[in-house]
Amino acid sequence: MKKYTQKNVLESAKERICLLFDEFENISVSVSGGKDSTVIWHLALQEAIKRNRRIEVIFLDQEAEYFATIDVIRHQMVHENVLPSWYQMELSMVNATSNYDAKFIAWQEGKTWIRAKEKTSIKELENAPKRFYQFFDFIQEKQKNTANIIGLRADESLLRFRAMSKNNGYKGLNWCTAVSKKNNTYKFYPIYDWKVSDVWRYIYDNNVFYNSIYNKMFQANYSPKDMRVSFLLHDIAFKCLADLPKFEPNTYELLRKRVQGVSNGHLYARSINNEDIVLPDNFPKWSDFLEFLLKNLKNEYIQQNYDTSNIDAGLDYIKSIHFMDEFNCERAVKLMLRRKYSFIGQIENSDKKSKFLDNF
Repeated sequence: MKKYTQKNVLESAKERICLLFDEFENISVSVSGGKDSTVIWHLALQEAIKRNRRIEVIFLDQEAEYFATIDVIRHQMVHENVLPSWYQMELSMVNATSNYDAKFIAWQEGKTWIRAKEKTSIKELENAPKRFYQFFDFIQEKQKNTANIIGLRADESLLRFRAMSKNNGYKGLNWCTAVSKKNNTYKFYPIYDWKVSDVWRYIYDNNVFYNSIYNKMFQANYSPKDMRVSFLLHDIAFKCLADLPKFEPNTYELLRKRVQGVSNGHLYARSINNEDIVLPDNFPKWSDFLEFLLKNLKNEYIQQNYDTSNIDAGLDYIKSIHFMDEFNCERAVKLMLRRKYSFIGQIENSDKKSKFLDNF
């Protein structure tokens, strides 16, 4: 249940951040170059300046980023009240544009990167995992007496609301989750109750430097929920490839040469829409549909390109999570089906194309 007060969300956010500076020795802000993390960075920085303290700013660079995103990160890292932690090391990421090359290894040795690494970035970290969320867990579990400030907002999705409230918080606060109570380390979400209009109002009123890709998306009539400036090969940001040659032509050319499937992703991204994929009537749940797809994907193409021994383990996992993860099952189905269309264009022989579709 929502409870309304006489305070506006900006006053509440400032009070929350002030509390974190009072309570914690270390303040760490995770940034992505997006609007929400930009607001969080600016709010925390203003409090740090007021107290003559420094905040750590963390950016996990996934290589396949808008150049405009990198401009924002460079701006956020250079302030005298900032301790920069810009990580540029190998990461295994999803490549939603192709099933021939279903994983993208950011900063992979031996490859021609989309751009050079920053001189001041952190390029090696012993025993660091090579997956995005596991990497943040790895970093945060080593912290002590630290408040990790994150720009998640509850109105973006129920999944995000659940992520912000699934673990016991700090001193009864409902806008945080525990990382390690033993080490007094938590994740906090000071703008959890903001709407997208609040975010843009703050950026405008405070003349905050933000990602210029948003302007281009607005001019191209993107809806607010589709304005994503994150990793370009992600299944959620996938549709942005349709306009990447127009938004950042140089980025598109570099990405096309670096990653297999980008050209077809660009061609099909606009026509392939998650909302067009609905749960068939004969499947009561998305997990049932996903199980059906996995059982029936053992065609010649899959046998040649994947270790199918993992499919049974995957089915066991799906069965174990039940209704708690229906959202992710739905997302997995849509990603699989969307990939089917995105890499059809890579099959030149029409007979092979027909055979592939029959087997899917």
